[in-house]
Amino acid sequence: MLIENIISKLEYHMRANDFKGYDPYDALNSPILRTLTFNNRFLGIIYLQFVKKCPFNLRPVLLVKKGINPKGFGLLISAYVGKYKLSGNNTDIEEAKSFAEWLIQNYSKGYSGYCWGYNFDWPNRNSFYKKGLPTIVNTSFIANGFLDLYDISKEKKYLEAAESSCQFIINDLNKYEENDSFCFSYTPVDNNARIHNANMLGSALLARVNHYVSHKDYLEFAIKSMKFSINHQNEDGSWYYGVGWKQKWIDSFHTGYNLLALNDFIKYAGCNEYYQNFRRGYGFYVSNFFTEDGLVKYYNNKLYPLDCHAFAHAIITLSSLGGLSAGSKQILEGVVKKAIKIFWNEDSGCFYYQKRKFWTNKISYLRWSQTWMFVGLSCLMYFGKKHGYSFD
Repeated sequence: MLIENIISKLEYHMRANDFKGYDPYDALNSPILRTLTFNNRFLGIIYLQFVKKCPFNLRPVLLVKKGINPKGFGLLISAYVGKYKLSGNNTDIEEAKSFAEWLIQNYSKGYSGYCWGYNFDWPNRNSFYKKGLPTIVNTSFIANGFLDLYDISKEKKYLEAAESSCQFIINDLNKYEENDSFCFSYTPVDNNARIHNANMLGSALLARVNHYVSHKDYLEFAIKSMKFSINHQNEDGSWYYGVGWKQKWIDSFHTGYNLLALNDFIKYAGCNEYYQNFRRGYGFYVSNFFTEDGLVKYYNNKLYPLDCHAFAHAIITLSSLGGLSAGSKQILEGVVKKAIKIFWNEDSGCFYYQKRKFWTNKISYLRWSQTWMFVGLSCLMYFGKKHGYSFD
């Protein structure tokens, strides 16, 4: 089968690189550029964006080394658990465990529980996040990988690792309070960052862990934090990226994060009163991010850039939630075909990064492109087997 062959070649490509790779945001791993920032956030942003948007990979010249991205490893846990559900091959579980063990040994120290950041300095619109500074997004994806592994292996240490991450979320992150709700900060150093996908991912993780361990604080924090983002949902069902005036955009993959997080929250917290919010959000998603021929729009009001990550997460979202809409399978089929046609490189066994209107960025990024597509295609195969669909 075509999809199975792509998964196999993609896995071989990642393994050949020891699951290390470049990242769109790793420019300041260059000792040259890091020195030239003079710890100035705006200079850091300029260098990062220049390297990120350049169609040629400048990293070897700038002495940037391929690295291990903790979030990428968390995604690989979930991907290999998904592969195991299809194959029943214990090798896949052993692979998942190897990534889990690395993460348990290489978490960010000095906090209340297991947590993880990125393997690079990351200057952005709001702050200058240093390498290793833990984020709620990374920690949530990784902890969910541990829970996926626990569901299959029943080894308690993986559940304990996920619960430890909840301690980081409730004790170390700041909370922006609003009426009877609050929003978790993105990192422990943010005081006013109100970003919906981050907040909703944290809320959903707390609800999921509470489902296993029944901890009153986890459920209470989950309900109050999710309520914040529910209260900020737009009338058309969408969410802005964040509440700040610099965050008033709506993009496809963060909307997908929100929907899957809200779906998990409803499932594990039993808050069925939010189901209509979920349906409105999903309705906006399928109506605004896809063209008739299967392209995934980066923003709701703008097509380009066509981004591999956006396509991969669309595959995950539509595969997981596709039963909600009669036309979802047709949209999914179109997205899969376009993803392979635009991004897949048969010779190298990896996916390109982005296609702009007049050129294609063919750089291979492990976390941004390869691991997300690995998760997406594994999810696609599981969905197809479960519902009797074929996507070749």
